Amino acid sequence: MKKNFTPLKISIFFLLLTSSALASYWSYPALESYDYPQEHPEISVAWYESPNGIFAVAFDDCNSDTTDPTASNPAGINAQCPADVPNPDISVVTDEADNCTANPTVTFVSDSSNGQSNPEVITRTYSVKDQAGNSIDVVQTITVDDTTDPTASNPAGINVQCSADVPNPDISVVTDEADNCTANPTVEFVSDSSNGQSNPEIIIRTYNVKDQAGNSINVTQTIIVDDTTDPTASNPAAISVQCSADVPAADITVVTSEADNCTANPTVTFVSDSSNGQSNPEVITRTYSVTDEAGNSINVTQTITVNDTTVPTASNPAGINVQCPADVPNPDISVVT
Repeated sequence: MKKNFTPLKISIFFLLLTSSALASYWSYPALESYDYPQEHPEISVAWYESPNGIFAVAFDDCNSDTTDPTASNPAGINAQCPADVPNPDISVVTDEADNCTANPTVTFVSDSSNGQSNPEVITRTYSVKDQAGNSIDVVQTITVDDTTDPTASNPAGINVQCSADVPNPDISVVTDEADNCTANPTVEFVSDSSNGQSNPEIIIRTYNVKDQAGNSINVTQTIIVDDTTDPTASNPAAISVQCSADVPAADITVVTSEADNCTANPTVTFVSDSSNGQSNPEVITRTYSVTDEAGNSINVTQTITVNDTTVPTASNPAGINVQCPADVPNPDISVVT
């Protein structure tokens, strides 16, 4: 039969017994048993009937609590960088429970790394303890694995006239390298690759940007080699001759000051002679071409003047003696020999 006592009235009948004192009551069958209200989950009540009447016995189930609390391992965390690993937070243990303690205590114990990198695995341990000192450990796995590439812009392109003007590789031309984890990513020169052409020749210069996790990207700088500058040379010294036969043959060595910004020895070639069609003087313009290896060229000219200013020479013919006027010979230019 159930007795409708309130918890306050029941407490008058409670006999908190040790195991030895309780033994004398086992000879009486229990009429009914139930747990004490929620604020005392460790207490259960049994009703007994004896010759002396009905009484209630309260049993303190947690007087000798040897049962560990329970809790699940917190959800794992994936982070890109060590700096992204959150601080320990006991609130990540969300389902701690115990048979006697209403709110077991959760505390952070330690972080233990596997000593590796990318990935590094950190085992974070929390302890869950009840009021009796029973405890368990739960672990949260934190994986640190940087899979994000660094960033950088392609360096500004370069235009030069000559192959000799192409600068040496210089990692400082990569100016905005950055990374999510590595403060200063490493920049290295990789290679130069030419398109094999000339004027213009295009060289692709590659730099590599790498973070401490080994993630990397390549950036490229375009170098254009295009010689658009003409060579230089002075006009050869002019020549004056008396006769057309005195005009010398063309001679490229008369061009003595040829030079170029890229080609060490520009090529000199004879182009043509051009007469003004006059005589005494006749003016001949002799043209030479000066060309560099890029095909840039100029013409220089030499002026040759043909002007005969020399008086001819001859001896007086031998005198003639005749007897009569009729014997005087007709003029004969052949006597001027």
